[in-house]
Amino acid sequence: MFNNIELKWLYDAVMLEELRSFTLAAEKRNISQSSFSRRIQALEHAIGFEIFIRSSNPLQLSLQGKSFIVYVRNLLGDIEHQIGKIKGEEISKHRINIAAAHSLAISLLPVFISGFTEKMDKIFNVESINVDEAVNNLKDGKSDFILSFFNEELMAAPFLHYKVLDARLYLVSGCKSDGEPSYRLDYTPLPLMKYTDGSYMGRQVNQLLEKKFSNKFTYFFQSSMSELLKRMVLNGHGVGWLPDYSIYEELKNRQLSILDPGNTSIKMGVYIYRTHFRLNPSSERFWQYIRQGENSERK
Repeated sequence: MFNNIELKWLYDAVMLEELRSFTLAAEKRNISQSSFSRRIQALEHAIGFEIFIRSSNPLQLSLQGKSFIVYVRNLLGDIEHQIGKIKGEEISKHRINIAAAHSLAISLLPVFISGFTEKMDKIFNVESINVDEAVNNLKDGKSDFILSFFNEELMAAPFLHYKVLDARLYLVSGCKSDGEPSYRLDYTPLPLMKYTDGSYMGRQVNQLLEKKFSNKFTYFFQSSMSELLKRMVLNGHGVGWLPDYSIYEELKNRQLSILDPGNTSIKMGVYIYRTHFRLNPSSERFWQYIRQGENSERK
């Protein structure tokens, strides 16, 4: 049955997934809507399941369709790449799409990317978006990887994960000119530069606040971006929990000081996630590079 599948049908399906409209997708593919609809039906008949749920508005992928579109998008990209290579043309670069938590995109991802130097057949496309949106993009094949923190939904099939770092959140204060902290934990109340409640770090900090530091802090500034909170702490507006990987230089230069690390630190794992479907060759090499890097750290 699979030998009856036409390549143009696969391009049709990818276009329909992107636009979620038969009218717009048919126009983009330069055919009539009726012909386009028949081609999608022929593809679904050939593979034996519905790719799209037509009763939903807007159009949605079926559960099987989500897996299928991820596979087809990578398959078509690889076919185009290999044909260009055989023809001796200038090789189009594979795109490695990464969605990353804001603090990780700024502090860690540049290190990972700079170490991945083999071959120049790739373009990194990095977006810092909220975790829920990133998870949906990963499911739909719009992102190859998510660099983020522990996410229970992504720890089981059809996803793969690798822990790349054990990190900690530390409560820190800015420092005076003599290197001494501007605030101390016994000051009451302490002005806290706070994470938004819906953010991952916000949830971790809120749990510790409820457990150990009820009514210890006052709040007047909040954000989901740790780099912005760090700037507020450095400018002397109060204290805040900041990830260790983002404050190495400031601690070394005595611009920041950790307050009571034994009681205020919060452990958190940093993971890279992907689906189990095969990615383009550059993305697969990047996955192996990350895994090998972690294994060498553990040895």
